[in-house]
Amino acid sequence: MRKAIRIGRLFGIELQLDSSWLFVFALVVWSLTSVFGAWHPAWTTGTAVAAAVVTGLAFFASVVFHELAHALVAKLYELPVRDITLHMFGGVSNIEREPPTPGAELLIAVVGPIASVTLGIGMLVVAAHVTGTSFLPSANMPGAELMADLDPPSTLLVWLGPVNIVVGVFNLIPGFPLDGGRILRALLWKATGNLRVATRWATAVGQAVGIAFIMIGVAMSVGLRVPFFGTGFGSGLWLALIGMFLRGAARQHQAGSDVAEALDGVRVSTLMRTNNATVAANSSVRTLVENWFDRRTDTALPVFFRDRFVGMVRAEDAAKVPAEEWERHTAREIMLPVGALASVAPTDAAFDALRNMEAAETTALPVIVDGELVGMLFERDIARWLALHTPFLRAGDDRPRHA
Repeated sequence: MRKAIRIGRLFGIELQLDSSWLFVFALVVWSLTSVFGAWHPAWTTGTAVAAAVVTGLAFFASVVFHELAHALVAKLYELPVRDITLHMFGGVSNIEREPPTPGAELLIAVVGPIASVTLGIGMLVVAAHVTGTSFLPSANMPGAELMADLDPPSTLLVWLGPVNIVVGVFNLIPGFPLDGGRILRALLWKATGNLRVATRWATAVGQAVGIAFIMIGVAMSVGLRVPFFGTGFGSGLWLALIGMFLRGAARQHQAGSDVAEALDGVRVSTLMRTNNATVAANSSVRTLVENWFDRRTDTALPVFFRDRFVGMVRAEDAAKVPAEEWERHTAREIMLPVGALASVAPTDAAFDALRNMEAAETTALPVIVDGELVGMLFERDIARWLALHTPFLRAGDDRPRHA
């Protein structure tokens, strides 16, 4: 699992950067430096680069604004929002539960494009007020001479305004999980009364849109001019990559929906282990590795001090200790203490527990009742249960799902 870079919090929501964002940010700055250099021949290279960096940061702040609109409306419906993550293709609000109604889904989805389009128009209006020239689409658009006279702040607004409008409109394409795809799912949900059926149809459309983007991108890359999209190797490659991302995201969401359906009604008590191996807090790391992790498939072990559960030690924690220091360190030194552990109860829904594992970036959770450890829940045990009870979820099986 790729580790995201945490950059802060807004309205109680964690803001993160996927490492792929750094590549795209560098690409945007390089492209904008060229654009601004062409707009402003009198600017030095340093001025063009500085303006490109600030504009690039402002662009990604606009993406956060778009995602924050989704997240805040979701919070109004008391849906937990884990984080907002910026990545190679934009951003995503990680909302941990499905909306309660089609109306909620529709409102959460549509507010993002509205926010982007409104922000874009607002930027153009401010630029028009500052410069005394209309930058809204018309028959008399500003020419190269006016663009050359713009100062850096006005240049930022003139470039970023239309981009935000395009982002908002692009997101209305009915390709799940784009906002347009979620709007489509809300309408299908309202029509059918069944969220899973609506999800199946919306993700199928999302995959079709992704495939269409790939085909259009390939056509553009070989020199064909496609209406609205244009032509060019770079633009075509980027559109094809977006198509691959959309298709993969739609398939992944459908798989998640299938897992949720399969685990519907299943509790942690059904899947947890109650005869867990345990280790003493003063056990050496050598003992952990040679007597436990090397000999068993368990990825984590509960740690006890006398009769008290004090934490959990994972194979990855032991792996961080150099072999020559295994005798000098104990389980207690490298474990995650109880206070830092995510945990579940036997009565919790198994699917919610699986989501908790994902959020905690772990493959095992302690099962606790009144402060006492009563079992362990492992991701591999959930996967085994799914393979035994729902064969269609086995890896590589893409057969159609029934409602």
